[in-house]
Order: sequence, then C-alpha cells, then structure tokens
Amino acid sequence: MDKADLRRMARRLPPPTEEESGLVRAHLAEWLRSLGPALVVAFHPLPDEVDLRPLLGAVDGIRWALTRTEPTGLTVHPAEAPLERHRFGFMQPVKDAPRLSPDQVDVVLVPGLLFDRRGGRLGRGAGFFDRFLQTVRAIKVGVAVERRLVDRLPTGPEDVPMDLIVTEAGIYRIPPG
Repeated sequence: MDKADLRRMARRLPPPTEEESGLVRAHLAEWLRSLGPALVVAFHPLPDEVDLRPLLGAVDGIRWALTRTEPTGLTVHPAEAPLERHRFGFMQPVKDAPRLSPDQVDVVLVPGLLFDRRGGRLGRGAGFFDRFLQTVRAIKVGVAVERRLVDRLPTGPEDVPMDLIVTEAGIYRIPPG
C-alpha cells in the first residue's frame, strides 16, 4: 500500500480509549522520570490521538512545551501559554506566546496515524512534524496505541525515524540504523 492508502486505512481505526491513553501516559511518565530534568515537547490531541494533557505538569523535573503550527512550520512554546484552536481542530499556543529555541528541546513526543517497528511514522501528509524533527537533536518518541503499529511503512528521505515508540503495551526502543 502507498501512503494515501495507509492514511485511509488508519482513519478507519477506532480512536484510543481513555484506558489506553492512561496506560500510554503511565509508560511515558516512568520513562521521563528516568531522564531527569528535560524540556519535553508534547501535543494537544486530535480525536484519533492519545491524550497527553493529563501528563503535562505531572512529572517532576520536566518542563513542558507545545508546538504551534504556522504556515512556515512548527514553533515551540511553553505549555502554560494561552491556547487557541487551530483550523484543523487541535489546541495550540497563541501566536504571541513566548518562543523556545528548538536547540533547548530534549524530547519530542510525536503523534502519527501509524508507526512501524523500525521507527517509521506516517503523519497526516503536510510534513510539519518531519520538517520540525529535522531541526532538533532531541529524542523522538512516537506516541500511539498498538492498533496503529504496523510491520513496515513506506518511507522517504524526508521521513524522520523515531527513537522510541510508546503504546499502551509498553516502550519499543528502535535500534539505530
């Protein structure tokens, strides 16, 4: 299947349940505690994504940030900034919220329609996260539920692989290379 077929298939999958999202958050919290102090970029979910909002502020030593989608790409802002609804339906920091440098980011929690067991990610097709991920040296963590994991996705040079994938079943560490 090509990416368009995979996106259509992924859109038919049921959204994560609150129980599944809670298990994903628990695995993430445990892993984040092992890191020590860090700046972590999270996201406010669309209906088919894991809800990370209860995790924000719940792990000692973690400073939280959120992305804002601009026509030119993603920017990073403190999570406590005022929010507004993006035209695609998710919440994001307001335009005049203070910006953080991508160089400060230690971890990026990344949404996706599908992930594969090699760290591949299928996004929604606009490339915002892939372009952003190319600019940071942070640990890239795919966040999903098990039914959104597949054996292999088609990837190209613009696709940035994940270092870890976290689901309700646990943490998958992706071997380098």
